[in-house]
Amino acid sequence: MRLRMATYNIHKGVMGLRKPALTIHALRDSIHALDADLVFLQEVQGRHDHHAERFEHWPDAAQHEFLASGVDAMLGHASSPRYFTAYGMNAVYPHGHHGNALLSKFPIEWVLNEDVSDHRLEQRGLLHCRVMTPAGAVHALVAHFGLFARSRSRQADKLVAHVRRHVEPQAPVLVAGDFNDWQRRLGPVLKAGLGAEEVIPLERSRRLARVASFPSRLPLLGLDRVFARGFEVLGAEIHHGPAWGKLSDHAPLVVDLHLKTSAP
Repeated sequence: MRLRMATYNIHKGVMGLRKPALTIHALRDSIHALDADLVFLQEVQGRHDHHAERFEHWPDAAQHEFLASGVDAMLGHASSPRYFTAYGMNAVYPHGHHGNALLSKFPIEWVLNEDVSDHRLEQRGLLHCRVMTPAGAVHALVAHFGLFARSRSRQADKLVAHVRRHVEPQAPVLVAGDFNDWQRRLGPVLKAGLGAEEVIPLERSRRLARVASFPSRLPLLGLDRVFARGFEVLGAEIHHGPAWGKLSDHAPLVVDLHLKTSAP
């Protein structure tokens, strides 16, 4: 079975500091245009009372539910869903919360959300969903790691331990998200621990690795990563440039895969 996936840090659907602009509506259109079967999302706002008061067209629904919905003529109101959704609440504060989310065109059988925070300054989580595709079960894990190298190393160990504890050894696994690993030190650890292949986007013209996804207007750092087990990689591309730069500080990474094996 062929499967398209994307990973995208959406910057909570708001861009800019002095004059913040609401981007969640354009994000929905752009995410739907990617036509991915699975969308791994980070920095998804489950609730934000201040933004709801500030922006006239702040969605009534949580962002993952709004992004999963079809396009409605009335801004701010979600219509019939195009995706099944799961949300992992990570960072909680008096006026709201945010975390990771998964959009799936296939039913989600069950969801786990593990707190992998390493210190009080950063609340991080690992969202794990068992997705039932027509070809069988696929485990999809959405990750968002911390800004400090030692924290990321410990979070990588927790991710590997989580997969070994909750996933059958031969089951297909997709791990994707914002690893904040600009020095790209975690690849060997995750590949060995998960028994997975890291997906490396290549320039079509010269077949050279192009891993940078941040900042989205002119990417310099490879923060957004995908690791796949039980799949053949058919292609991968980072969508960047001025148009994407208006939506989030990260660029989405889109990967086409072929499912080789599956657990019952």
